[in-house]
Amino acid sequence: MRGNPAAWWQTGAVDLPPAETAPAARLWASLDGPWQEAFRQAWEALRSGSIAVGACASTAGGEIVHAARNRVNDDAGPPGEIFGSTLAHAEMNVLARLPFRGQRDLILTTTLQPCLQCAGAIRLGPIATVRFAGPDRYWDGCHEFGKLSAREAQKAQPARIGPCRGELGTFATLISRFGPTLSLRFEDVLRTLGEGPMIDLVHEMEDSGEAAALAAMEVSQALGYLWPRLGTLTG
Repeated sequence: MRGNPAAWWQTGAVDLPPAETAPAARLWASLDGPWQEAFRQAWEALRSGSIAVGACASTAGGEIVHAARNRVNDDAGPPGEIFGSTLAHAEMNVLARLPFRGQRDLILTTTLQPCLQCAGAIRLGPIATVRFAGPDRYWDGCHEFGKLSAREAQKAQPARIGPCRGELGTFATLISRFGPTLSLRFEDVLRTLGEGPMIDLVHEMEDSGEAAALAAMEVSQALGYLWPRLGTLTG
């Protein structure tokens, strides 16, 4: 992230009126444990300089089996997880830690719509349902493996729940655009897909240092801080 956040951080701009933080606080409190943990993982990825996506696998009763984050820019990671590679996505790191031929009715909760790589791994993994918060238009349709062959068409595909409507889904997509993800080529594609206002906000916050200061907050606080702008982006 670019810029010096010190001056902005010391202004007290983080102290928003209760009327603006209250809706975000209510939303955060309404999220179940796997959702909150996925967002915590995403926030840790942002702070570490990787892409802000987090995920976790849980039982139908909400017990978290394993949680992980994106580690594409990390130079180390927990045993069994991928790091420093284009493969080191949050969903991949969750799936890599699930035992072979283990429980096969797990729920995967992820902060961003899975990419082609992760959708393929989910299809082969022990996942019955995928929940995702933020839409990622770049990967729309890449989960439809039933079109590949008659055999795949006959198999049950993981159920999909998402994206989340409103500010939560916008927040999930927005934070994933900070940091290393925005190459010029990728940015151009996202703009053609309608993400221009979001990309402009990312650049504004990174250039001013506001994004670095935002990362010093907890994820639930960042949701509250961004709430007014999330409403604008959500439309």
